[in-house]
Amino acid sequence: MQLKFSFNFVDKNNNVRVPSWLNSITMNMENRLSSIQEVSALLKVPKPTLRFWEKELDGIIVPHRTRGGQRRYALEHLAIIGKVKELREKGMSLAEIKKQINNTNKLQNDNTDFDRVDLLAERVAEVVKAEVNRFFEVEED
Repeated sequence: MQLKFSFNFVDKNNNVRVPSWLNSITMNMENRLSSIQEVSALLKVPKPTLRFWEKELDGIIVPHRTRGGQRRYALEHLAIIGKVKELREKGMSLAEIKKQINNTNKLQNDNTDFDRVDLLAERVAEVVKAEVNRFFEVEED
């Protein structure tokens, strides 16, 4: 599965153009989930800031959650967080960043509806799998 990013990370031929700040992240992270501690250290963004951006950007940064509620970030989350950091360093407010991201996403929605359905199906499958596992763990005890 090829990752597709907003913010012009994908060129017109669907080739991923990796920004310089993302070069240190190797492609073996494509299927790996990172903790908030790892993301904070990697992108040099404090953990409270990551939590704040998640809340304020309302649905733009939505990390996966463990059973215990801990955040887990995929590579696409790192790309979005890196872009938000870059725009904040240029002086943009979170409201402006949110508007820009939403506008970018609206333009790409026609091409990504199937990707969004696939992502939703994957998340539903993860939840169902976790519930089935938890059910059988309870049965064994």
